[in-house]
Amino acid sequence: MARFYANICLQGPTPPDVVAYLKEIGAVAYVSSAFRGALVVFHENLSQQEELAANLSAKFSCPALLVMAYGENVLLYHLYSNGEKTDAYVSSPHDDLELDGDAPPGDAAILCAAFEAERFERRVETILRKEGKPGHPYAYAANRHGELAQALGLPPFAANAGFDAIEIGETPMGRGFDLSEMVKTG
Repeated sequence: MARFYANICLQGPTPPDVVAYLKEIGAVAYVSSAFRGALVVFHENLSQQEELAANLSAKFSCPALLVMAYGENVLLYHLYSNGEKTDAYVSSPHDDLELDGDAPPGDAAILCAAFEAERFERRVETILRKEGKPGHPYAYAANRHGELAQALGLPPFAANAGFDAIEIGETPMGRGFDLSEMVKTG
């Protein structure tokens, strides 16, 4: 499993439109094909990931879920709707994370509403709240991410996948992923 990764799931825009926009702004990323109306942007510049997610959300008037895994066991997300951050989550605080105050708990209702998955709100709430004890599946950020993607109807191949891994040949895995349709913007 990757120790660190980040990516952005967008629901709504087409891969060619996202690729064109990323090229226009000079962002280097891999863009997946669409899976159930959503795609994944595996971006290179992690120092500007929040700004990129907000810009993509604003440009395409869509939800953008920026997910980051830190040290294999900490999952973080920022949800943007129409360019505004509407929700945030940290699975478990970590001393090396720079947080402004307490770890954000995430809001299953907001997250589900953004992706029209309201009927799975209880499941998402369980995924967000389940403790990540050693030896249990949620001890790994990628497992929690995969369950969250599945519940929200997002591409399952987003879990445990990021730009750096793709660059060295570790391509995303999972239902709906097609390497031949992935495009690099730079």
